[in-house]
Amino acid sequence: METGQHPQLFLAGCFAMLCTGIAAGKIIGVLSLGALMLPFILLLLVAVLLVWRRSPLCWLVFLLLFMAAGMVRFVVTDKLPGQDISHFACQEVKVTGTLRAEPRVTEDLTGQKKLRYEIDLSKVKVTGQEQEASGGMYVYSRVNPQEIPTVQVGDEIQASGKVRIPQGYQNPGQLDTKALLKAQGITASLSTGKRGITVTPKDTKAFARWIISIREHYRNQLGKVMSKEDAAAVFAMLFGGYEGIKPELLQDFTATGIVHILSVSGSHISLLAAVMAWLSGLLRLPKGITAVMVMGAITLYSILSGCVPPVIRSGIMGGLTFLSLALEREKTAGYILLLTGMVMVAISPLLLFHISFQLSFLATAGLLFLAPGIRQWLRGHQVPELAAGSLAITIGAQVMALPVLAWYFNQLSFSSLLANLLAVPVIELILVAALFAGLAALVLPLVGAVLFTGVSLLLGFVAEILRILARLPASQIWVPSPNVLGGAVYYLLLGWFLLKKEQQKFFCQQLGRQRRFWAAAGALGILVVGGWRYGQTPELSVHFVDVGQGDCCLVVTPKGHAFLFDTGGTRDGAFDVGGRVVVPYLLHYGVRSLDAVFLTHAHEDHAAGCGSILHKLPVGKVYTGAEGLSAYARSMGLGDNDPVLSKLEAARQGSRLQIDGVTIEVLYAPVLSADMVAGNEASNVYRVSYGGASFLLTGDLTKEREQSLLQEGINPESTVIKAGHHGSDTSSSEEFLQAVHPRWAVFCVGRDNSFGHPKESVLKRYQGMGSKIYRTDEDGAVVFHTNGRKMQVETYGS
Repeated sequence: METGQHPQLFLAGCFAMLCTGIAAGKIIGVLSLGALMLPFILLLLVAVLLVWRRSPLCWLVFLLLFMAAGMVRFVVTDKLPGQDISHFACQEVKVTGTLRAEPRVTEDLTGQKKLRYEIDLSKVKVTGQEQEASGGMYVYSRVNPQEIPTVQVGDEIQASGKVRIPQGYQNPGQLDTKALLKAQGITASLSTGKRGITVTPKDTKAFARWIISIREHYRNQLGKVMSKEDAAAVFAMLFGGYEGIKPELLQDFTATGIVHILSVSGSHISLLAAVMAWLSGLLRLPKGITAVMVMGAITLYSILSGCVPPVIRSGIMGGLTFLSLALEREKTAGYILLLTGMVMVAISPLLLFHISFQLSFLATAGLLFLAPGIRQWLRGHQVPELAAGSLAITIGAQVMALPVLAWYFNQLSFSSLLANLLAVPVIELILVAALFAGLAALVLPLVGAVLFTGVSLLLGFVAEILRILARLPASQIWVPSPNVLGGAVYYLLLGWFLLKKEQQKFFCQQLGRQRRFWAAAGALGILVVGGWRYGQTPELSVHFVDVGQGDCCLVVTPKGHAFLFDTGGTRDGAFDVGGRVVVPYLLHYGVRSLDAVFLTHAHEDHAAGCGSILHKLPVGKVYTGAEGLSAYARSMGLGDNDPVLSKLEAARQGSRLQIDGVTIEVLYAPVLSADMVAGNEASNVYRVSYGGASFLLTGDLTKEREQSLLQEGINPESTVIKAGHHGSDTSSSEEFLQAVHPRWAVFCVGRDNSFGHPKESVLKRYQGMGSKIYRTDEDGAVVFHTNGRKMQVETYGS
């Protein structure tokens, strides 16, 4: 490739290699800055030399240089300063900081309010000594509704509690909460309980307070003319967030593939810019006025939405891109998108792992590089202009973002094509009308009320359309999660499709010169992969899923039959673990139905998630403990007459299920007497065996029940044990562990849980047995693979 040829292609390659370097830095994670600087400097010197000599290999060295730069930037950014609040993890402290955003208020099932404050730290007091601190922090507080403190952005906040490191569910395909928060500058959290916070008013950040007052104005005006749920939905369309929306409407948005409209992202910027550009075209306005309208709408929306980082990023990226399009400089738009993306990830490398940035960038790229060709093809097949334009944007965005959508969501929505034709134009009207209504209400309240009433009617129309579309046959299509190689091949093929003919010809010529080498490499690759696949023996996989402070184990037989043992859940029902953690995990591994679910007992941290799973996936039978149907219905949050409860059946001790060479035994199923209160003592014990490997799943089995099991002459010996009751000292007696004699032990626990699980004495007991210990709070999901003789273990903790 001669110097100066194909500049946009070269820029795309540099951006791709910069991202590759950042990803490599995260994956490797052990390289020091000093170890990276030497090769970076050497590559820089070589690049300068080759440019001076006008070498045709300049482009290759520059690509390697950008990859090295990505690794350096990640290492520099990932290391936190010594005074960062995260370095005080697990210590009781008193922190002082400045409120950086509007407090978030949520409500649990008892009506108690939970507040989340986002603050920038300035000081921390530990063991009586105060010192400077930095970093962002979430401060949580529980208060009664009448005791919510008055606080504004810029006020000084003081709070006391134990510092914790934010941690989400560490499972493949799950959002990396820790990385997402770190990209936003949040590195720790603290819970004050009912002690609350101390507020010192400060007369600062007037602009931020004005923005919040505008948002509050919109919230109040919406609440005056429509129901609480409808107001929450319109507010979410304007400014993002899911709080207060009807679950059914939220599910319909998800099923039709347009749930991104309820998150502040590039979609809002794209919608506003497209509406302004369309309106300008309709009025035949000059290019200059079109550009002013596009940038003005984006700037106004960015201010009203609170100037939060996702909006600022999307506003810059989408604004500059749409400005180029409005000025009919399509080629310039491609350069601007690539340069903007490159600058953003160079400044903040952690953005690369943020789903908002990923989808915003890819959707915009699909709009620029794919949509024009798709639109032209549709118009050539007699599709009307309006439909062709809408379909081209939707298809272009989804095709460009497909690997990311598949990794996180494992589904494509064919109904999204219809939703974008029928519902999204109305949503665009709602968005523009609601923004204008809020502004109008500032000077003419009656006009604002009339407009908001019209918005409410439009929302009802959208809700009905989405309800119908979400229930169409094949509305959602499952797609498998790609691995790194699959994603790379996908984008290479997509990139080849986007190349111009002369660029394709150039690469073909380059490949042709070494055709023997590439043919030999291809043949060797096929032989290696084919031999590896042929040499594989059938395996059983057992997944201990990270569901926080709860139990969940997925068993997949060599021929793909799937069984679930416990389903996780939260005691307060505030978070749907089954629907939002377990189901995505199953889909990530291609499990779209379950042969059976085995529940150890009815406690919420073991059974609550089952309700959502039964409603979202086909399930054969559900085997339970002896507590009775109503106990499980309450735990799952189901009505006593819910039809899925017909699948529940009490497990019988001694029963066995054999499939694909795997044996599932109900090893122990205690019977409860009438005067006994159902609880941990009701836990069933299951054992899964394949060849010489076996897995013992004990639920919350108590020491007394362990003794009863042994007295009945049951032999619990197993290769792997799921430690009883999350490592509590109420379980895992010395005598029981000697009988099991496990080589591996898995503790299913939540990070920094209030119970102090697992207990140190229990850990030492297992270590004394010579057991290798894994913990879901530290190791994330723990996956065992065995052919009945050998065992391999994978973990997914960060």
